[in-house]
Amino acid sequence: MKNKGFAVLICMCFLALLFLPELVKNAGGQGEEGKTKVAGQSGETEKFRAEKEEFEKKTKEKIDKLDKKMDELEAKAKESGSKTKAETKEQVRELKEKRAALKEDMEKLESSGEKTWEAVKRKVEHGLAELEDAYNKVRDKF
Repeated sequence: MKNKGFAVLICMCFLALLFLPELVKNAGGQGEEGKTKVAGQSGETEKFRAEKEEFEKKTKEKIDKLDKKMDELEAKAKESGSKTKAETKEQVRELKEKRAALKEDMEKLESSGEKTWEAVKRKVEHGLAELEDAYNKVRDKF
């Protein structure tokens, strides 16, 4: 009986050695398919980060230029006549409100992940276009 139990134990050890590496590899997600999937996700993540950083950089540059233009416009408004000055003051206030909303959207963009990126990006693009249009309308009055 002892020899039969010993033989069964040896067979079980042999089978464990035979199949255990494959089970461990699959359980750890390190099979060839797992490696390909992880590598693909890493590439997508790097692409996402690069795209996000580039968009943030370009958008910040545009916003900085608009800020300077808005400051110049406000200075011109202070030098103009009282009626124009009052109208322009109100319009500049509206521009600043739009700029504040855009700043909030940019903060959301900076903290957004891959899942929310596209929606926040569109919102920032829309807000920037709206701010540029509003600025151009006010500028054209001078």
